[in-house]
Amino acid sequence: MRLFIFSLFITFNAWANLESFSLNSERSLYIVDGDSVSLQMRIAGIDTPELGQKCRKSSVQMVDCGRIAKNHLKRLLRSLPGQLTIEPLGVDHYQRVLVRVYKGGVNIGQLMVESGMAFSYKDTYKQAQDLAKAEQLGFWNYHTPPIEPYKWRKLNRY
Repeated sequence: MRLFIFSLFITFNAWANLESFSLNSERSLYIVDGDSVSLQMRIAGIDTPELGQKCRKSSVQMVDCGRIAKNHLKRLLRSLPGQLTIEPLGVDHYQRVLVRVYKGGVNIGQLMVESGMAFSYKDTYKQAQDLAKAEQLGFWNYHTPPIEPYKWRKLNRY
């Protein structure tokens, strides 16, 4: 918990250096109680399957690839040694704060793609994605890997 609070402090200090930063949506800043706020952030450069997005791990086993990606991110953040650093980059069109996340100097977004647990958003980590595919890492080793999350979201709008 102290690590999270420290990271949030570092993030807010970094925002002081972003001249154009502003949040125009209550969705991004959630008021927990009288002395606590929670901020919605998105890791820049990657896209992962959505929670509930199914894929076929084997010919007979369907799994929730979104949950698998979420759990992989949790494991990375817990297991990698070093300090957690969050670098704000801006705000996306959904009013989420775009960030790069590092743990002990390791770029977490890039590592998610390298391990086959995330898609490169546009061409940010395209080479890492191509290598993970070629080596059949993560989702690329599944019987049917998940479709790109943006395609899944288009097909599953409510």
